[in-house]
Amino acid sequence: MRPGEFPATERRAGEAGFRRAAAIGCRAPVAGSPAQGYHPSMDATNDGPASYATDIKPLFRERDRESMSRHFDLWSYDDVRSHSAAILEKVQDGSMPCDGAWPTERVQVFRGWVGSGMAP
Repeated sequence: MRPGEFPATERRAGEAGFRRAAAIGCRAPVAGSPAQGYHPSMDATNDGPASYATDIKPLFRERDRESMSRHFDLWSYDDVRSHSAAILEKVQDGSMPCDGAWPTERVQVFRGWVGSGMAP
């Protein structure tokens, strides 16, 4: 497998996400989006508790930030902390982001961050 490629099972998951996104009217997903498939590099970057700066903020793409900007800023620690319960609910039920549900591993990173006190 070449750098930047996803295994076949992950590509199929990404393709299914793309079809879901199209069905609800989202634009085509961008490379690296949840709908493009999961890759281990999207997981938490350390073995300790997740932090917003290194583990959580990178989960949110510019597109996600723009989509939510009327409500809060996903690239703001204070905003994400304040809305963490609602964000967690939406990523767990697969309705956020709109172009495809996060893989379980990404949801676990966010859930772990919330459960561990939401370090900056």
